[in-house]
Amino acid sequence: MQVFNIPRAIKQNSNFTFCPGCDHGVAIRLVAQIIDELKLQEKTIAVASSGCSVLLYDFLDVDCIESPHGRACAVATGIKRAHRALNNDRFVFTYQGDGDFASIGLAESMHSALRGENITAICINNTNYGMTGGQLGPTTTMGQITTTSPDGRNAHYHGFPIKTAEQIALCEGTSFSARAALYDVKNILSTKNIIKKAFQYQIEGLGFSFVEILSSCPTNWKLSPKDSHLKIQNELTKVYPLGIFKDVKND
Repeated sequence: MQVFNIPRAIKQNSNFTFCPGCDHGVAIRLVAQIIDELKLQEKTIAVASSGCSVLLYDFLDVDCIESPHGRACAVATGIKRAHRALNNDRFVFTYQGDGDFASIGLAESMHSALRGENITAICINNTNYGMTGGQLGPTTTMGQITTTSPDGRNAHYHGFPIKTAEQIALCEGTSFSARAALYDVKNILSTKNIIKKAFQYQIEGLGFSFVEILSSCPTNWKLSPKDSHLKIQNELTKVYPLGIFKDVKND
């Protein structure tokens, strides 16, 4: 008996390339399910950034474009505007890491929100640069040890981590900004609802929508998958509280 159906928007027979215990696979599956439910597959263009998130095109069966590091929102803006000028609207979303969205591409990301570009951005926050060796990133927490902060992050030398969902919520062009997590079934289901709402806001033409997802990185955290999820639940959610920070329909 088949326990679950594979979403149409997932490529069949693709090889899993993420590290064991990584939450990218769960996040991509949720995106695929929502694309199916909203019947968006034939009109979707995804923009993947450099980093672990670039592997999106190995799994998602939609048109995908790889952007230069940090420029996913800029590329998505160009795609959305070009198709709109041709009266050929497309559903456009980015899939990025926290280093890409909130450090290297912070200007592109924030100004897309300030302009109210009608795109959706998904940011996977695993508090480090995962693909390139686990270096300190914009969301690395205070005291966290990384390959470039062997004594732990400290405010005097490294500054403080950015709270991306809260910052994007401050931009007047933002229609929706939220933070979710994937450490248990309840939160996985909540994350799906949050992503779906962000997608619906783009469909309705309400402006920039954003979802930050707290995700595990067992390899660079040097923890088991189980302990990585406990770290998110017990530590990261205290630094990065879950919830909706802006919703133009309900604010």
